[in-house]
Amino acid sequence: MPEITIDAGVCKRDGLCALACMRGILKQDEKGTVPILDEFHLPHCYECGQCVAICPSGAISHSSFPERTVEAVRPDLVPDYDQLLELIHSRRSKRLFTDEPMDRADVEKLLEAARFAPSGHNEQTTEFVVVQDKAVIRAIGDATAAALKKMGQQYQNPVAKTIMRATLGKRKSSYLFELAPELTGLVSPYEEGTDWILRGAPLLLLFCADSAGDFFARVNADLALHNAALAAETMGLGCFYAGFVVLAADRSDEIGHLVNLPETHQIYGALAMGHPRLRFKKWPERHSTEVTWVGG
Repeated sequence: MPEITIDAGVCKRDGLCALACMRGILKQDEKGTVPILDEFHLPHCYECGQCVAICPSGAISHSSFPERTVEAVRPDLVPDYDQLLELIHSRRSKRLFTDEPMDRADVEKLLEAARFAPSGHNEQTTEFVVVQDKAVIRAIGDATAAALKKMGQQYQNPVAKTIMRATLGKRKSSYLFELAPELTGLVSPYEEGTDWILRGAPLLLLFCADSAGDFFARVNADLALHNAALAAETMGLGCFYAGFVVLAADRSDEIGHLVNLPETHQIYGALAMGHPRLRFKKWPERHSTEVTWVGG
């Protein structure tokens, strides 16, 4: 259980911490007074740091955030909306890489961006596996190809298709049946020496978590992955979402074994990365989206 204290001599009595606390642990019973702790709710603290981040005077001490672990925001480095949107517009999946290896310092920068992604209940469940061994990357590609081949065969098997229609429903099963040719279309070139799965990427970044927390773990990993992908774009690096690796890992433990992943853990995301051979100077428009406005 965390320890939280408020220095009454420093506190400005503005009640901002009470407003920011999503768990109701800090409360201000009367305007202009020092907030108090709700001891009943204290064990349920998410340790999100909202209270120490919002306090302008530094009056709050939180055991999860000792001295020098809370940094002041630097407004001069925060991009405005147009700058952020241009980054989002210009980010592209890049699937052609040079032979130049990824620098460890660059990978650590990507991980720094990824670990600051939001997570359900602030559980920060996502863990990372950085794969740079060419033989292991190749073995992961082999395992993925084998899983895709098996899936493609299953989705075209009349008996299996009947069972899937009954268990998954018509719409979802129909989508999977339509996916079968794409799966086999990836495997055939791979078996002939053309890697359309990992594209010869020099690095594979896996986003993993203990499967016991699966309710939020997959979403948490996806958020961390997106952070890393945007960070890669700012650094001039290339990456693409290796979704078929995740699909294969969902159906077999082989990939987890190749990277010494604990048996309790699952792979929820994967980015194939490297130095891109192509640089895009334009971004194409995308389809307009369906938007439903409720109220307002």
